[in-house]
Order: sequence, then C-alpha cells, then structure tokens
Amino acid sequence: MIIYYGTKKKLKPVSDLGEMTCTNCGHRIGATLAKEGGYFHIFFIPVFPLLTGYKFIYCPYCGIMKKLTNAEFKELKEKNPPIG
Repeated sequence: MIIYYGTKKKLKPVSDLGEMTCTNCGHRIGATLAKEGGYFHIFFIPVFPLLTGYKFIYCPYCGIMKKLTNAEFKELKEKNPPIG
C-alpha cells in the first residue's frame, strides 16, 4: 500500500494596505499584507497546520518581498481592515 504525504506552502492575504510605493522599484502598487503558512497532508487532504512562516508585503512588479517583524505585522494588521 502506498501512502502519499507531504507539506505544501500557501500564501494567505490578511488585509489590504491600499496604494503604496515600492521601496525597490518605485512603482505604485496596491499592496496586500500576507503571511506564509502550510499544512501537513495525507492523500492531498490537509491534516494539521505545520508551517507558520514569514509575514511580508509583496510587489507584483519587481517580485521583491519585504519581510516584516511580528511587531510591524501586528501594527499594520490593526490599522487596516481584513480581507473577506
């Protein structure tokens, strides 16, 4: 019997930050506050959360991700409404 198992990372948008200027490329972007997470899965069914990864702001033009500290993430999350 073969058992398929593994992990998979996912990006979860948390809140919309409105328009910002990217510090790397200078483009005006509609920034989104996001965090990385993942699950351990068996037979492609998520079983339990495994990874609580980075929290960041992503620029779709240049591809850079600005990694945030927990304090910065919490402050931005409280100031902006959640997505959904």
